[in-house]
Amino acid sequence: MTIDNGSVSQIGMRRLLKRGAIAFAIVMSFRTFQFFPGMPYVQEVWYAVCFLTVLFAYPFWKVRTGFRFAPFELYLWLLMIAGLILAAWPAEHVFGQPFIYGILSRRETVLVAGWLILAKMLQRGIVELADIEAALLFLAWSTFVLYSVARLLFNPSDFTAYGEGLVTHPMIGVEPSFKFQPYFLIFGTFYYAIRGFRARRRRYYLAAAVLLLAALGGSGRGLALCAVVTLLVFLYRVRGFRRTAIAAILFAGVAAILGAGFYVIFPQPLSTRIAGFSDAFSVALTGSQTQDPSANARLFETVAALPYIKAHPFLGNGVVSHQWQGGTETAIGEYFFAADIGIFGIVFSIGIVGLLLYAIQYRIAWLAAKQLPHSLHHPFLDAIKAFILFSAFYSLETGQYVWDANTTIFFVVLLNSFVARRDIDNPYYNWISERWPTLRPALSA
Repeated sequence: MTIDNGSVSQIGMRRLLKRGAIAFAIVMSFRTFQFFPGMPYVQEVWYAVCFLTVLFAYPFWKVRTGFRFAPFELYLWLLMIAGLILAAWPAEHVFGQPFIYGILSRRETVLVAGWLILAKMLQRGIVELADIEAALLFLAWSTFVLYSVARLLFNPSDFTAYGEGLVTHPMIGVEPSFKFQPYFLIFGTFYYAIRGFRARRRRYYLAAAVLLLAALGGSGRGLALCAVVTLLVFLYRVRGFRRTAIAAILFAGVAAILGAGFYVIFPQPLSTRIAGFSDAFSVALTGSQTQDPSANARLFETVAALPYIKAHPFLGNGVVSHQWQGGTETAIGEYFFAADIGIFGIVFSIGIVGLLLYAIQYRIAWLAAKQLPHSLHHPFLDAIKAFILFSAFYSLETGQYVWDANTTIFFVVLLNSFVARRDIDNPYYNWISERWPTLRPALSA
């Protein structure tokens, strides 16, 4: 069979458009630009699109399959329904907030339902893992360019009117900075770093370093620590303890040399960052105030949350909407954001029950990873596993796996897609097998 150039171009353009649509859907479902000027309304429209898609497309697919539900599907539905109830009912009981406000405060839950559609599209071959891989790498580099340009050309103080979703809260002695979502940059870091661990190519290390530095540019200390720990875990799995120790020492030496050079050129920013790490550890270990307003604010927020946690430990106190009488700050009477205090914020809002319910996603990811052959390695699969592990670490500080469950569950869905079926007609394994023929024996094991 011959294919003319026009057909080849048409197929290439069709795939490019499909990947562009996938990238758009991912970036909207991650809420990456939700707080950018003009974007809140676009994000609200996307919520409605996801809700209508799930309302009409999902039942249609279930009718065709005889209403058979996989355990993962049932878990996602339980997570969404129970998560909304835990957000709304306790807030009505404790603070008197109307039930509907609690539901609307967690309306991003509909984005999790959207991943049910993605799972079905992967299963039917409408979307391929190769397309999602390409879309995520495109988003990693495009957000790198966008964030870098914004930091070079714009002053964060000019955007404080857009709220704390875009810039940090102004504090005495601390200038506002952009709060750009780093998830695509972190994914790209893991993708290239672990690929470098396996292939030992310098260009992959360089790409990972560039993306990691961009991710840390306006992010907190916890993200840096969690990313480094995740990379060390995977370095250990790839090269063993001895080589990991040697690599860690070499990395520390290179970092020290680069840090010294950076200090000579920009002494103040580096001193501030080092002091920030020191203050954060001091607050965490001693519980005492420091010179860092950000670390102190988290200490005060934790102290404010403890009486409420003690009063309602199992079901929590709910999620108070910012649209209702000023939000949690008014309800508690002081500066407070549950996402600032990680696990404590989760227990404060949805209790121990909610904390454990959302944590089941990691159990599902663990079971899925165990079903894959040990000999199966690919940068995309490695990066998926690494991001899930990173999110578990990072959630201790930020509660990401609850407040951004739409992000973590996306990667759990991708991991499950690798192990959904193992027969010869499976599109996921065919995709791997065609690109890496040497893995065929492992895939059929």
